[in-house]
Amino acid sequence: MECNAVVEYLGERGVKAERKSIEMVVATVGALKIGFWCPREEFPHFDDVEEVRRSLGVDTLDVLIVVSFRPYVLVDYLYSLFERAQRWYGMKIDVRLLGVSSVELETGLEDALARAFVEKPQKLGNGVASEYLCPQCGAGPLYLFRQEKFFRGSTGSASSRVFTDATRVALE
Repeated sequence: MECNAVVEYLGERGVKAERKSIEMVVATVGALKIGFWCPREEFPHFDDVEEVRRSLGVDTLDVLIVVSFRPYVLVDYLYSLFERAQRWYGMKIDVRLLGVSSVELETGLEDALARAFVEKPQKLGNGVASEYLCPQCGAGPLYLFRQEKFFRGSTGSASSRVFTDATRVALE
């Protein structure tokens, strides 16, 4: 049920979403890939990180948002699996995990989508070069990335305006 609400929410915001399975929705904004996982079980038991990679496709995602009644329990469990995989096998899984409670779905999705945009802003677009140099190395200009969206609450009024501004050092 939560995945249907996620697809509807993303459609209202103009974000392209594709249903991968009953439990998985993948949204694409520019080159940023955001996965929404809505597990049917309260606590799916993944024994192996390979099983997680296979079933959730975390290798192709930049951000994975867990939508469930207790999302942070699942997020912590996935983080511990990823940490063990890196420590024991040297396998680095580069995905940011976020949680959204199904109790406050609309508010949680709004916040999670804004955080996902901030995670890797360079994938949203090319950005605009600023007049400032990199404070760390001074090699190139800082780039400004801005994604502006209006989000509407259930009352129809503008509940918040999300700005995601981030700077990124130019490629050397």
